[in-house]
Amino acid sequence: MEYIDDLIGKHYFTCSACMSVWADALSWANTNPKRVVKDPDKADNIIVLSCQVTDLAILSDFRVAERLVEEFPGKNIFISGCLAQRDDIELPKGVRRLHQMRSNYQHLLDRSLVHYEKPFWVKDFVSKGTELEDGHLFRDKYPLRIGKGCPFHCTYCTINKTRGKHEKYDIEMLLTREFMSFDNVVLIADSPTPDQIQWWCDLAIDKRKKISIRNIEPQVAIQCMDSLMRAASEGVLDVFHCPIQSNNPEVLKDMHRNVEATMGVISFVKALKLKGVKIATNIIVDYKEFPNNFDDIYELYDYVSWNPLWDGKWDRKRAEERYDKYFNNRI
Repeated sequence: MEYIDDLIGKHYFTCSACMSVWADALSWANTNPKRVVKDPDKADNIIVLSCQVTDLAILSDFRVAERLVEEFPGKNIFISGCLAQRDDIELPKGVRRLHQMRSNYQHLLDRSLVHYEKPFWVKDFVSKGTELEDGHLFRDKYPLRIGKGCPFHCTYCTINKTRGKHEKYDIEMLLTREFMSFDNVVLIADSPTPDQIQWWCDLAIDKRKKISIRNIEPQVAIQCMDSLMRAASEGVLDVFHCPIQSNNPEVLKDMHRNVEATMGVISFVKALKLKGVKIATNIIVDYKEFPNNFDDIYELYDYVSWNPLWDGKWDRKRAEERYDKYFNNRI
């Protein structure tokens, strides 16, 4: 495993991974702008920021890296992000492993320092509107990093293994200054806590600045309903993203998810939607032998990221077959 500070030359970043990995890379790039280029032809090192939440995400990142190896012979091609932490997954030929980036606190003055690859989507579920189809629900917003890691242990997820235990950033003064410097802010954390949600909702209302919230777990959202509804009523809550993963109580039990909280959130977002809040979620399709029935999700949610279940074991041939079944090849 190599570290970015040990690399020689200029770096080019490209990413179709999650907002957390994107924000981490942006922080490093804005701390070291003279070491970053926006044209891969001018780079010595090309870095693919990766995801490993499903085998299809891994396959997509592998295809990007393999394409770059072919297009830029002689350059160093790296995979960084969550996938790089998976030592059990062999990287493609010619691709090296780069440790996840860490940097000091830094305003992200130039978000174009990390190139954004359009994501791939499930064929059977088409988003409404070009903004959603292009995956720009959050990418046009300023990413304010307030924490990382996750304290929960859902059966299908490996985030707490690759990004660690939950850690919130206790630098409210610096974060508040950053929050006040930019418009259209999205709070970035793998799993924000109730006290964080309540604090940022109160601040947004007090300062009359819009926020969007990502990755708030149902049991956390239920604890923060009053704060969230107040922010919605005051017109400062733009997007509310809560990954429910399923609307089937039996599936949720099998996932080790909080059934009562999830069903409560599905009802709660109806009230948020009436206040003009855009509603987003994640759904796992084809979960074991359980049937799919997402009619109410279609009607209620503005944006849904659909992901087929993965057992966490990497198999390239199987991933190719699943990719053909579920996803449009946009690479």
